[in-house]
Amino acid sequence: IASATPAVPLVFKGREELVDQGVNILCQQAPRFLAILGAGGMGKTSLALHIMNSVSVENKFAGRCYFIPCELFEDVESLIEGIVHVMKLTMQENKSKHEILFDHLQAAYGDLLIIFDNFETPWNHGDSRIGVKNLIEKIAKCSRVSLIVTMRGPDGPGDISWKKLGDKSGIPTLSPVPAKEAFKAFAGDNLQSTDDSESQIDSLLYQLDYVPLAIRLSAQHVKRVPLKALIRMWEKDRMSILKEEGTKPGRLTSVSFSIDLSIKIFRIKGRALNLLSVLSFLPDGIPFWLEYLDQIFTEEGLSSNVSILLDSSLIYGQNEGLKMLAPVREHIQSGYPIMQDNIDQLEGFYAQFLENLPNNHMQAQPLLQVHINNIDKIFKAQITSGYSKTSCISVIKTLDRFQRFNSVSISLIDLILENDKHMEMNDEINLKLTRARKLRGMARFRDAEAQVMSIKECLNEEGNISQSKADILGRCFDILGDIYYAQAQYEKAINMNLKAQKVFKQSENQLAQAHSMSWLGRIYLMQNRYKEASEMLSDTQQLFQKIGHELGVAECLKKLGDMYRVQERYDEAIEMFSNAQKQFQTFGDQGWAAECLWSLGELYRKQEKYDKATEMILKAQKQSEEIGDEEGVAYCLLTLGCIYMNQRQHDEAVAMLSKAQIQYEKIGKVVNVAWCYQYLGITYR
Repeated sequence: IASATPAVPLVFKGREELVDQGVNILCQQAPRFLAILGAGGMGKTSLALHIMNSVSVENKFAGRCYFIPCELFEDVESLIEGIVHVMKLTMQENKSKHEILFDHLQAAYGDLLIIFDNFETPWNHGDSRIGVKNLIEKIAKCSRVSLIVTMRGPDGPGDISWKKLGDKSGIPTLSPVPAKEAFKAFAGDNLQSTDDSESQIDSLLYQLDYVPLAIRLSAQHVKRVPLKALIRMWEKDRMSILKEEGTKPGRLTSVSFSIDLSIKIFRIKGRALNLLSVLSFLPDGIPFWLEYLDQIFTEEGLSSNVSILLDSSLIYGQNEGLKMLAPVREHIQSGYPIMQDNIDQLEGFYAQFLENLPNNHMQAQPLLQVHINNIDKIFKAQITSGYSKTSCISVIKTLDRFQRFNSVSISLIDLILENDKHMEMNDEINLKLTRARKLRGMARFRDAEAQVMSIKECLNEEGNISQSKADILGRCFDILGDIYYAQAQYEKAINMNLKAQKVFKQSENQLAQAHSMSWLGRIYLMQNRYKEASEMLSDTQQLFQKIGHELGVAECLKKLGDMYRVQERYDEAIEMFSNAQKQFQTFGDQGWAAECLWSLGELYRKQEKYDKATEMILKAQKQSEEIGDEEGVAYCLLTLGCIYMNQRQHDEAVAMLSKAQIQYEKIGKVVNVAWCYQYLGITYR
């Protein structure tokens, strides 16, 4: 028992607040019951030792603190024997150890503190739980006894009113700054500072999810090898740095041992172990698992397996999802790899998930965001292995809607092009053009241009070419125009656009031609070439009408409205925006409809028609709220503040501007926050 009782750790970072909370709980007058819960390797024992050795706790319990290393005791009898031994109680004739223990606890003249460390061992061993539960509940009823329990899991043992440290999953991982301080302290003087050592440490700790045991074990390698060598070891065999060399594997010397111990103690096997391996494969875990788990897997009773895994703390709940810490994920992937059948099920689920995304971009993007790393990993695995059961190209087409995920799209495209040697030529060209557009969106202009030129060089621009090849050539010119425009090479951009229009006209692709014309009209508008912009947009509107593309018509009307507003031709602008808004509303495009309503409100404000202006802005605000457009809501609040300012309704103006300021702060728009403060200053003046 003495050798299993650890010393108070000398390196102890980032837990001061938890120590203070624990000390405050224990030092209240009545007996207190403190639970320190969480996964293995989170520093529960270290936290308990620091709380036990604090000045306030030592003063209250006056040396009557007893640390019980429960990993040594598997049932109630051995646990009682251990408590009696630690308390140094004298055995008496005709009395059992149970009687001696409770005689002592009930007759105690001062407050006692018992620390049950690693309590999951007796709590989960065989059929010992009832006896162990009865024991700890009886001890808790002794009037002078306070308890600390450390154990793996989200809940303390028995029907005791435990005060839990941390959040509902237990004590959290370290924050980045104290994690780095701990790493450097463990590494000691052997850590040599270089130009990139700080960033290397930051990256490693991030990948370790700031788990205390993983930090200590990885840092100790720096005493023997340089930091660069440690990083290479991590990249080659991640679990190799998460153990202490030259020692027998144990709870405190090996992350793998600690994880396998949880699997053993909580008897994780069969479907529960299979679910654990699936979760280790998914970087995002399973978001909103109550909704999605049964859609991914058809087996019944999976919720009970989730409960087992949560009890073990090998996984944890976060924002209605199931997650796994990085060291646990690495070990499970290595020791209990996911089966191909499960990857196929995940692929099928996510193919359907992507197909069912809402058409509205602002509604779809937040849904996709929490799954994007899973999608990336699953489809990469399927492409690489050749097991894909669905069209990865259709996945890329869906992702194409979202500029935020350009890097994911590009990596998937690269992998398909590398692995699929039997792809149809049309699919290959479409993927390469999509890749070029994504590269342009990421400001990788040289790479984007090179990709387009590699396609264009295979096409003969002279003479008669087929309609399909003409379409490809036109798309090449379109993308090149975008690339040059983004680099402010406007004449080259316009030249490419005119070539695209010509090719699309020759191939009778009127929709593509109209989109190119619309783009050119926008360029003329931005260059203040209003006459040319007006002619181009009017021609584009007529072409969209001719082919029955009403959404294109609406977009043209809006751009014409933008042009008339800049020229202060307010009545004409109002007519354009009103017609565009009705069309967008008909198509259910609330984002564009809300923008038209805001434009109408701003135009009426400039005409000093404040009632109409307020009506339009309030409608725009309502639509922005319905689609979750937080920036749109903020802009409406700011505009309402300006309308009230114009009418000298100062109280109403302050209320709207203050709401706008809060909204902009929430979404991180610092410049707009400054504008709100400026308008508030004008209003107060």
